Amino acid sequence: MARTQTRQVKRTGLAALIALVLLVASLPTAPAASAASPDDDPETAAGMRCTQRVVLPDIANVIQAAWSPDNRTVALTWFGRVPSDRNVSGWREDEIIDGLDLRTGLLRPLGVGDKPQWSATGAYLSYWGPNADELRVVHEDRIVARLAPTMPEVRWVGDTLLFVKNKQIYEWSEGFERPLSLFGETIVPRYPRDDLYWSADGVRFSLTRYSSDGDVERWVGLTKTGDAAPLEAEGASYIEWGPSGSVLLLRYPGRLEVRDLDAGGSSTIPIAPGAIHQWSPDGKALLLGRVSATVPAATAFDDFRAVWPGGSRAAASLPNVIGARAFSPNGKLFLGVSRTGRQDTRIEVYRCGAVPPSPGARADPEAGARLQRLAAEPGRFVRPAAGDVSQFLQGFHTGIDVAAPFGSLVVAADDGVVTATGWLVNGGNRVCLQHTIGLETCYFHLSLILVAPGERVARGQPIALIGMTGITTGPHVHLEAKVFGRLVDPLVR
Repeated sequence: MARTQTRQVKRTGLAALIALVLLVASLPTAPAASAASPDDDPETAAGMRCTQRVVLPDIANVIQAAWSPDNRTVALTWFGRVPSDRNVSGWREDEIIDGLDLRTGLLRPLGVGDKPQWSATGAYLSYWGPNADELRVVHEDRIVARLAPTMPEVRWVGDTLLFVKNKQIYEWSEGFERPLSLFGETIVPRYPRDDLYWSADGVRFSLTRYSSDGDVERWVGLTKTGDAAPLEAEGASYIEWGPSGSVLLLRYPGRLEVRDLDAGGSSTIPIAPGAIHQWSPDGKALLLGRVSATVPAATAFDDFRAVWPGGSRAAASLPNVIGARAFSPNGKLFLGVSRTGRQDTRIEVYRCGAVPPSPGARADPEAGARLQRLAAEPGRFVRPAAGDVSQFLQGFHTGIDVAAPFGSLVVAADDGVVTATGWLVNGGNRVCLQHTIGLETCYFHLSLILVAPGERVARGQPIALIGMTGITTGPHVHLEAKVFGRLVDPLVR
């Protein structure tokens, strides 16, 4: 299986900018009365019901979303298609970053690239440039720094940016970068063999090292010193930092563990197969529930319950959107994407409050029409994740690669039965589904598997989370489709 390119994807900046200008120019302006107006939303109570859809411009194919600290702007990464004679499809998908103003519904260009992040005050925005060879820092619409990290993950702490360059941890602030600490020789990170993430407060970092035989090693270290110790998490299939402090989530078969590394405590929580975790807006509670089949997304509300800290009865009702699935910092808005076609999506934002939805309420009144359009399209397979296609079925590459952030939902391309799960050399963690007679799909490089052999799944049902297992150069899902053992193109099936 050929390696995929995610943050290493080569892009033609001029073509992408032309596509950006054309798309932005074609977008309608949302009426002021339809804007989200986060400042005058009702207060979010213990029960978070995100059921009131906000009318926005039709912004297509959003992959990533970063809320500004003041809740008013979302930095969106979306992909646009531009001609390419290097791909059998005749096109490629380039990533572009725009800012969506929730008060007016207007978009403004921010850059060409991906992984936007705001500083804590909102004064700065960082993102990876079009060729993923430099990290740009923007202040008042002006690039004020061009940095060269050797790991894709960075972290803002206040208006100070933490990043890794070779054997050292650096920080950038007020126009200057300086070394902060040096890694020990055992854990010098090399991407993509190693994957590094920062705790929300930047005090700690986690390092995951993948091997070709399926073994995974993990460390947790201190940012100020670079020192790290092995993470005691035997049997854990997935780890993730919470959005507050130094809280670490670990998923094992049948249970969750939440460790507060600042307070020194931990909690163990039983978990049902297929459950999805979702952090509360302030990052101080963990919600658990199931996401219903997402064809199209935003057709149903899914119930989530608080499972940490113990004793909390807070709950949430969330639309079954895919992609970012992110609360605004104040918890008054919830964001994701819905499907407009087998391969296309659009942004969705919902208001959150304590009032339950009215009987028979639908998350999206246009869902029925979108479902009809979807059914009228040739083929059945839907794109398995809200991401761009970074490689196609051509040459020695046996399927398509869809690049998306680590931990994003992977869904079934069509109705089927799970025939296989688990490790495969080169492909890492995988799920295989049998559809109609002779038709099979397999999904590779997964971080967490949500289904089991023999289980029936619906088209658009979550089956796994995006990962980096097996041979890969970044987080993505590799989708293969076969008819009686012969490879076919998932994009046209």
